[in-house]
Amino acid sequence: MRHGLFVRLMGAFAFVILIGVLVVAVIANQTTTNEFRQFMFRGEMVQQEDFVAELANYYRVHSGWQGVGDLFPRNGGMMSRGQMRGAGMAGMSSRILLADARGVIVADSYQQQIGEALDSTLRASGTPIVVDGQVVGTLAIAGDPLNALLDPAAQEFLNQVNRSLLLAGFVAGIIALALGFILFRQITTPLNALAIASEKIAGGDMSARADVTGNDEIAQVARSFNAMADKLATSEMARRNMLADIAHELRNPIGIISSHLEAMIDGVFPTDAEQLVSLHDETLLLARLVGDVRELALADAGQLVLNRAPTDLRALVERTTAAFLPQAQEENIKLVTRLSDVPVLNVDAQRIEQTLRNLLSNALRFAPAQGSVTVSLTRDAQGVRVEVRDTGSGIAPEALPHVFERFWRGDKSRARTQGGSGLGLPIAKQWVEAHGGKIGVASELGQGAAFWFTLPT
Repeated sequence: MRHGLFVRLMGAFAFVILIGVLVVAVIANQTTTNEFRQFMFRGEMVQQEDFVAELANYYRVHSGWQGVGDLFPRNGGMMSRGQMRGAGMAGMSSRILLADARGVIVADSYQQQIGEALDSTLRASGTPIVVDGQVVGTLAIAGDPLNALLDPAAQEFLNQVNRSLLLAGFVAGIIALALGFILFRQITTPLNALAIASEKIAGGDMSARADVTGNDEIAQVARSFNAMADKLATSEMARRNMLADIAHELRNPIGIISSHLEAMIDGVFPTDAEQLVSLHDETLLLARLVGDVRELALADAGQLVLNRAPTDLRALVERTTAAFLPQAQEENIKLVTRLSDVPVLNVDAQRIEQTLRNLLSNALRFAPAQGSVTVSLTRDAQGVRVEVRDTGSGIAPEALPHVFERFWRGDKSRARTQGGSGLGLPIAKQWVEAHGGKIGVASELGQGAAFWFTLPT
């Protein structure tokens, strides 16, 4: 399966090479053969003119064509100078015919048609032999001159050239296949590594990664794959941690309710209003935890619904802050508001109030006695900014990136009643971002913390 792409690439490449070699071989063979025949033909025409001059001189000397056959090439034996010209003119495989003025053949290189009338077509296409201004004969070559040019030696030369071309094409094809093998290996090897890594991740091994070499497109795919694997591993770890944290958070109130009910059934605790109020508080806490988890699940699924309406944000901040004033006075914490006039915003007032309540609740929880919590409302370049600043101990720098994570607490030993469930800030972050705003925190140890969020106007 993993080698399928390599096999297909090599097969396609080999097929293209084969077709290319065959096409080049055919074209080269035809071109070489035609050019070689044309070359021989041009040389033949020069030799033919010399042979015609030799025949004209022979006729002038002998006053006729008696014995002219001795000038023509014959199979076997030695050739005279004139015979060598004739042989060179058309090759040993060609038939050279000489007819007199009447058109009767007086010489035949094949010694077969002497005394017969020369074919009218050959006579018309032949070369006339002129002596003293009179046509005394005609020299003709039987058959297609181009096809009659090649003698065995010339044909062997042409065959050798064609064999060399085929050999060169074969060697070039082998070299191309070798280079293609190397190239396709370089392509398919990292792809195979990606396939193996993806199979491991699909099997639950989140540590699998693909090797990255170079900066080409495949390397970019490998980097993207590794980045995706990192995010999957992080998401998987977060999912497992969240499930463990949810189970832990739900177990505590359920355990308290169960133990109190058992004690009441066994008569250890009295069944009175005080015990019932305690159980009721635990059920309220349990319901709040389930509601928080549900809201986070809706946020993850992108199903948060906002009931937007024109809202006076200053009035909302004043009302929400006033609700926390009794708690601040009870804990001896000064609650201060610094509110500027801001435009009416189209927001979900209930969710923005919930966000502000989460921030105020955290600030009052960590502000010391005699300390203060300041709520400010201002305008900035991003819209409207709400900030809640306390004078507590602050947050360590290494903890700042985690404050909006689910179930995170700065002090792991802190009880839930002191440190909260760890869902308030993540929920606030989801609601602010659903409005198109931003949320953040600025803090230094010993200098308190300032939580803020912005809403677009």
